[in-house]
Amino acid sequence: MKQNYKIAIISYPNSNNLGDYIQKIAAKQFLKKNITEIDRDNLKNYFGEKIKLIINGWFMEKPNNWPPSENITPLFISFHINPIIKSYILNKKGVEYLKEHEPIGCRDLYTKLILEKKGVRAYFSGCLTLTLDRKKLKIKNNFKKGILVINLIDRILPKFLFLKNPSIRTLFKDSIQLIKYPYKKIIYIISKRRINVFLDNQKKEIKFLSQIIDANDISVLKREKLAYEQLYAIANSELVLTSRIHSALPSVALEVPTIFISDGLDHINQKSRLAGLDKFFNIIKSKELNKISIDKFKLNNHKTFVEKMKTKIINFINYKQ
Repeated sequence: MKQNYKIAIISYPNSNNLGDYIQKIAAKQFLKKNITEIDRDNLKNYFGEKIKLIINGWFMEKPNNWPPSENITPLFISFHINPIIKSYILNKKGVEYLKEHEPIGCRDLYTKLILEKKGVRAYFSGCLTLTLDRKKLKIKNNFKKGILVINLIDRILPKFLFLKNPSIRTLFKDSIQLIKYPYKKIIYIISKRRINVFLDNQKKEIKFLSQIIDANDISVLKREKLAYEQLYAIANSELVLTSRIHSALPSVALEVPTIFISDGLDHINQKSRLAGLDKFFNIIKSKELNKISIDKFKLNNHKTFVEKMKTKIINFINYKQ
Protein backbone atom coordinates (compact mmCIF):
# COMPACT_ATOMS: atom_id res chain seq x y z
CA MET A 1 0.00 0.00 0.00
CA LYS A 2 1.37 3.38 -0.97
CA GLN A 3 1.93 5.81 1.87
CA ASN A 4 1.62 9.57 2.25
CA TYR A 5 4.80 10.89 3.85
CA LYS A 6 5.00 14.20 5.65
CA ILE A 7 6.75 16.92 3.65
CA ALA A 8 9.58 18.79 5.35
CA ILE A 9 11.77 21.78 4.59
CA ILE A 10 15.27 22.81 5.65
CA SER A 11 15.63 25.02 8.73
CA TYR A 12 18.54 27.23 9.83
CA PRO A 13 18.39 27.55 13.65
CA ASN A 14 21.99 28.75 13.96
CA SER A 15 22.17 31.15 11.01
CA ASN A 16 22.72 34.91 11.21
CA ASN A 17 22.05 35.30 7.47
CA LEU A 18 18.58 36.44 6.43
CA GLY A 19 19.27 34.84 3.05
CA ASP A 20 18.85 31.43 4.68
CA TYR A 21 15.44 32.39 6.05
CA ILE A 22 14.44 33.77 2.65
CA GLN A 23 15.27 30.35 1.18
CA LYS A 24 13.09 28.79 3.88
CA ILE A 25 10.23 31.16 3.03
CA ALA A 26 10.52 30.15 -0.63
CA ALA A 27 10.14 26.47 0.29
CA LYS A 28 7.23 27.15 2.65
CA GLN A 29 5.19 28.64 -0.19
CA PHE A 30 4.50 25.15 -1.50
CA LEU A 31 3.22 23.69 1.77
CA LYS A 32 0.22 24.12 4.03
CA LYS A 33 0.25 24.63 7.80
CA ASN A 34 2.01 22.37 10.34
CA ILE A 35 5.22 22.31 8.34
CA THR A 36 7.96 19.95 9.50
CA GLU A 37 11.44 21.48 9.63
CA ILE A 38 14.82 19.73 9.80
CA ASP A 39 18.08 21.44 10.72
CA ARG A 40 20.32 21.78 7.66
CA ASP A 41 23.38 20.83 9.68
CA ASN A 42 21.90 17.67 11.22
CA LEU A 43 20.23 15.84 8.35
CA LYS A 44 22.37 12.77 9.06
CA ASN A 45 21.09 12.65 12.64
CA TYR A 46 17.37 12.64 11.85
CA PHE A 47 15.78 9.53 13.41
CA GLY A 48 12.08 10.44 13.20
CA GLU A 49 9.38 8.98 11.00
CA LYS A 50 10.04 8.67 7.27
CA ILE A 51 9.59 12.02 5.53
CA LYS A 52 10.09 13.72 2.19
CA LEU A 53 12.42 16.73 2.31
CA ILE A 54 12.94 19.60 -0.11
CA ILE A 55 16.73 20.05 -0.06
CA ASN A 56 17.79 23.46 -1.36
CA GLY A 57 20.73 25.70 -0.58
CA TRP A 58 24.27 24.81 0.41
CA PHE A 59 25.76 22.68 3.17
CA MET A 60 28.98 24.00 4.62
CA GLU A 61 28.82 24.40 8.39
CA LYS A 62 28.97 20.68 9.27
CA PRO A 63 29.81 18.76 6.09
CA ASN A 64 30.71 15.67 8.14
CA ASN A 65 26.98 15.24 8.78
CA TRP A 66 26.47 13.96 5.25
CA PRO A 67 24.76 12.13 3.62
CA PRO A 68 21.28 12.60 5.15
CA SER A 69 19.42 9.98 7.18
CA GLU A 70 17.86 6.96 5.45
CA ASN A 71 14.53 8.15 6.89
CA ILE A 72 14.66 11.14 4.52
CA THR A 73 13.50 10.93 0.91
CA PRO A 74 15.02 14.05 -0.70
CA LEU A 75 14.20 16.29 -3.60
CA PHE A 76 17.44 18.03 -4.54
CA ILE A 77 16.60 21.35 -6.12
CA SER A 78 18.66 24.56 -6.20
CA PHE A 79 21.49 22.61 -4.55
CA HIS A 80 24.97 24.13 -4.18
CA ILE A 81 28.25 22.43 -3.33
CA ASN A 82 30.96 24.91 -2.39
CA PRO A 83 34.59 24.10 -3.30
CA ILE A 84 35.54 24.28 0.37
CA ILE A 85 33.44 21.19 1.19
CA LYS A 86 33.52 19.36 -2.15
CA SER A 87 35.70 16.55 -0.79
CA TYR A 88 33.24 15.87 2.06
CA ILE A 89 30.08 15.85 -0.06
CA LEU A 90 31.58 14.03 -3.04
CA ASN A 91 33.40 11.19 -1.30
CA LYS A 92 32.49 7.65 -2.38
CA LYS A 93 29.52 7.37 -0.03
CA GLY A 94 28.28 10.86 -0.89
CA VAL A 95 28.39 10.23 -4.64
CA GLU A 96 26.53 6.93 -4.23
CA TYR A 97 23.85 8.74 -2.24
CA LEU A 98 23.42 11.48 -4.85
CA LYS A 99 23.20 8.88 -7.63
CA GLU A 100 20.34 7.22 -5.74
CA HIS A 101 18.39 10.50 -5.84
CA GLU A 102 19.37 11.92 -9.23
CA PRO A 103 18.77 14.01 -11.21
CA ILE A 104 20.10 16.71 -8.90
CA GLY A 105 18.75 20.22 -9.45
CA CYS A 106 21.70 22.61 -9.11
CA ARG A 107 21.53 26.27 -8.17
CA ASP A 108 24.59 27.08 -10.27
CA LEU A 109 26.54 25.70 -13.21
CA TYR A 110 29.61 24.99 -11.06
CA THR A 111 27.68 22.44 -8.96
CA LYS A 112 26.19 20.88 -12.09
CA LEU A 113 29.66 20.48 -13.62
CA ILE A 114 31.34 18.84 -10.61
CA LEU A 115 28.43 16.42 -10.16
CA GLU A 116 28.52 15.41 -13.82
CA LYS A 117 32.28 14.81 -13.53
CA LYS A 118 31.44 12.28 -10.78
CA GLY A 119 28.88 10.57 -13.00
CA VAL A 120 25.85 12.07 -11.23
CA ARG A 121 23.00 13.22 -13.47
CA ALA A 122 22.40 16.90 -12.80
CA TYR A 123 20.66 19.93 -14.29
CA PHE A 124 20.68 23.69 -13.74
CA SER A 125 17.49 24.43 -11.81
CA GLY A 126 18.21 27.99 -10.70
CA CYS A 127 17.43 28.99 -7.11
CA LEU A 128 14.20 28.27 -5.26
CA THR A 129 14.02 31.93 -4.20
CA LEU A 130 13.19 32.75 -7.82
CA THR A 131 9.74 31.23 -7.12
CA LEU A 132 8.90 33.87 -4.49
CA ASP A 133 5.47 35.22 -5.33
CA ARG A 134 4.01 38.65 -4.53
CA LYS A 135 0.51 37.24 -4.04
CA LYS A 136 1.60 34.45 -1.71
CA LEU A 137 3.68 36.96 0.26
CA LYS A 138 0.59 39.23 0.37
CA ILE A 139 2.48 42.18 -1.09
CA LYS A 140 -0.38 44.48 -2.03
CA ASN A 141 1.49 47.72 -2.55
CA ASN A 142 2.69 47.99 -6.15
CA PHE A 143 4.08 51.49 -5.62
CA LYS A 144 7.86 51.18 -5.94
CA LYS A 145 10.00 53.96 -4.55
CA GLY A 146 13.72 54.60 -4.24
CA ILE A 147 16.86 52.48 -4.32
CA LEU A 148 17.54 49.70 -1.82
CA VAL A 149 21.19 48.90 -1.03
CA ILE A 150 21.90 45.56 0.68
CA ASN A 151 25.41 44.55 1.79
CA LEU A 152 27.30 46.09 -1.10
CA ILE A 153 30.97 45.02 -1.48
CA ASP A 154 30.98 43.79 2.13
CA ARG A 155 33.36 40.95 1.35
CA ILE A 156 36.27 43.05 0.08
CA LEU A 157 37.65 43.82 3.53
CA PRO A 158 39.15 40.76 5.26
CA LYS A 159 37.54 39.24 8.34
CA PHE A 160 39.70 38.33 11.31
CA LEU A 161 38.76 35.04 12.98
CA PHE A 162 41.26 34.45 15.80
CA LEU A 163 39.40 36.32 18.56
CA LYS A 164 36.17 34.42 17.83
CA ASN A 165 37.86 31.05 17.32
CA PRO A 166 41.42 30.99 18.73
CA SER A 167 43.58 28.34 17.05
CA ILE A 168 46.84 27.97 15.13
CA ARG A 169 44.81 27.74 11.91
CA THR A 170 42.87 30.98 12.47
CA LEU A 171 46.02 32.75 13.66
CA PHE A 172 47.77 31.77 10.41
CA LYS A 173 44.79 32.90 8.31
CA ASP A 174 44.56 36.21 10.17
CA SER A 175 48.29 36.83 9.61
CA ILE A 176 47.80 36.48 5.85
CA GLN A 177 44.73 38.73 5.93
CA LEU A 178 46.67 41.36 7.87
CA ILE A 179 49.28 41.48 5.10
CA LYS A 180 46.54 41.88 2.47
CA TYR A 181 44.57 44.46 4.44
CA PRO A 182 46.18 47.71 3.12
CA TYR A 183 45.68 46.64 -0.51
CA LYS A 184 42.09 45.49 0.10
CA LYS A 185 41.33 48.71 1.96
CA ILE A 186 42.38 50.75 -1.08
CA ILE A 187 40.22 48.57 -3.37
CA TYR A 188 37.30 49.02 -0.98
CA ILE A 189 37.65 52.83 -0.91
CA ILE A 190 37.81 53.03 -4.72
CA SER A 191 34.78 50.74 -5.16
CA LYS A 192 32.84 52.64 -2.51
CA ARG A 193 33.57 55.95 -4.24
CA ARG A 194 32.28 54.64 -7.59
CA ILE A 195 29.09 53.35 -5.96
CA ASN A 196 28.48 56.66 -4.17
CA VAL A 197 28.85 58.57 -7.45
CA PHE A 198 26.34 56.24 -9.12
CA LEU A 199 23.84 56.60 -6.27
CA ASP A 200 24.19 60.39 -6.18
CA ASN A 201 23.49 60.57 -9.92
CA GLN A 202 20.21 58.66 -9.58
CA LYS A 203 18.58 61.46 -7.56
CA LYS A 204 16.48 58.90 -5.70
CA GLU A 205 15.72 58.13 -2.08
CA ILE A 206 18.22 55.53 -0.85
CA LYS A 207 17.66 52.95 1.89
CA PHE A 208 20.35 50.69 3.37
CA LEU A 209 19.68 47.23 4.82
CA SER A 210 21.83 44.31 5.92
CA GLN A 211 21.27 40.65 5.18
CA ILE A 212 23.61 39.73 8.05
CA ILE A 213 22.25 40.16 11.56
CA ASP A 214 23.41 39.63 15.14
CA ALA A 215 21.42 36.48 15.86
CA ASN A 216 22.65 35.88 19.41
CA ASP A 217 19.64 37.43 21.13
CA ILE A 218 17.06 37.02 18.35
CA SER A 219 14.70 34.06 18.19
CA VAL A 220 14.36 32.05 14.97
CA LEU A 221 10.80 33.36 14.66
CA LYS A 222 12.06 36.95 14.83
CA ARG A 223 14.79 36.22 12.27
CA GLU A 224 12.18 34.87 9.88
CA LYS A 225 10.06 37.98 10.48
CA LEU A 226 13.07 40.14 9.57
CA ALA A 227 13.48 38.11 6.37
CA TYR A 228 9.84 38.82 5.45
CA GLU A 229 10.40 42.52 6.15
CA GLN A 230 13.45 42.50 3.88
CA LEU A 231 11.36 40.92 1.09
CA TYR A 232 8.70 43.63 1.51
CA ALA A 233 11.41 46.31 1.34
CA ILE A 234 12.77 44.74 -1.85
CA ALA A 235 9.31 44.48 -3.42
CA ASN A 236 8.62 48.18 -2.81
CA SER A 237 11.89 49.44 -4.32
CA GLU A 238 12.58 50.76 -7.81
CA LEU A 239 16.08 49.29 -7.89
CA VAL A 240 18.17 46.94 -5.72
CA LEU A 241 21.96 47.12 -5.46
CA THR A 242 23.60 44.23 -3.62
CA SER A 243 26.55 41.87 -3.40
CA ARG A 244 24.41 39.10 -1.88
CA ILE A 245 22.85 36.34 -3.96
CA HIS A 246 19.81 35.97 -1.73
CA SER A 247 19.01 39.62 -2.00
CA ALA A 248 19.49 39.66 -5.79
CA LEU A 249 17.46 36.52 -6.61
CA PRO A 250 14.40 37.55 -4.55
CA SER A 251 14.57 40.96 -6.25
CA VAL A 252 14.33 39.23 -9.62
CA ALA A 253 11.43 37.09 -8.40
CA LEU A 254 9.60 40.19 -7.16
CA GLU A 255 10.21 41.93 -10.51
CA VAL A 256 12.55 44.62 -9.21
CA PRO A 257 15.52 45.70 -11.39
CA THR A 258 18.70 44.39 -9.80
CA ILE A 259 22.41 45.19 -9.98
CA PHE A 260 24.83 42.72 -8.41
CA ILE A 261 28.25 44.24 -7.67
CA SER A 262 30.90 41.50 -7.71
CA ASP A 263 33.88 43.46 -6.36
CA GLY A 264 35.69 41.26 -3.82
CA LEU A 265 34.10 38.02 -5.07
CA ASP A 266 36.96 36.72 -7.20
CA HIS A 267 37.85 33.70 -5.03
CA ILE A 268 36.62 30.34 -6.36
CA ASN A 269 34.46 29.88 -3.23
CA GLN A 270 32.48 32.96 -4.29
CA LYS A 271 32.70 32.68 -8.08
CA SER A 272 31.34 29.13 -7.93
CA ARG A 273 28.12 30.42 -6.38
CA LEU A 274 27.60 32.93 -9.18
CA ALA A 275 28.18 30.57 -12.12
CA GLY A 276 25.12 30.82 -14.36
CA LEU A 277 23.23 33.34 -12.25
CA ASP A 278 24.00 36.09 -14.76
CA LYS A 279 21.05 34.64 -16.68
CA PHE A 280 18.80 36.25 -14.08
CA PHE A 281 20.43 39.49 -12.97
CA ASN A 282 23.21 41.87 -13.97
CA ILE A 283 26.58 40.96 -12.46
CA ILE A 284 29.11 43.76 -12.87
CA LYS A 285 32.13 45.38 -11.27
CA SER A 286 31.68 48.80 -9.67
CA LYS A 287 33.81 50.35 -12.44
CA GLU A 288 31.06 49.36 -14.93
CA LEU A 289 28.28 51.22 -13.11
CA ASN A 290 28.59 54.26 -15.34
CA LYS A 291 27.90 52.08 -18.42
CA ILE A 292 24.82 50.25 -17.19
CA SER A 293 21.40 50.96 -18.70
CA ILE A 294 18.59 50.28 -16.24
CA ASP A 295 15.92 50.17 -18.94
CA LYS A 296 17.66 47.13 -20.50
CA PHE A 297 17.66 45.02 -17.34
CA LYS A 298 16.86 41.31 -17.36
CA LEU A 299 13.43 40.90 -15.77
CA ASN A 300 11.81 37.77 -17.20
CA ASN A 301 14.62 35.28 -17.88
CA HIS A 302 13.80 33.36 -14.70
CA LYS A 303 10.20 32.48 -15.51
CA THR A 304 10.87 29.27 -17.45
CA PHE A 305 13.06 28.04 -14.57
CA VAL A 306 10.35 28.96 -12.06
CA GLU A 307 7.69 26.90 -13.83
CA LYS A 308 9.99 23.87 -14.00
CA MET A 309 10.84 24.15 -10.28
CA LYS A 310 7.18 24.48 -9.34
CA THR A 311 6.28 21.38 -11.36
CA LYS A 312 9.11 19.36 -9.78
CA ILE A 313 8.10 20.33 -6.25
CA ILE A 314 4.36 19.82 -6.73
CA ASN A 315 4.96 16.36 -8.24
CA PHE A 316 7.31 15.50 -5.36
CA ILE A 317 4.78 16.62 -2.74
CA ASN A 318 1.86 14.76 -4.30
CA TYR A 319 3.65 11.52 -5.20
CA LYS A 320 2.84 8.63 -2.85
CA GLN A 321 5.75 6.38 -1.88
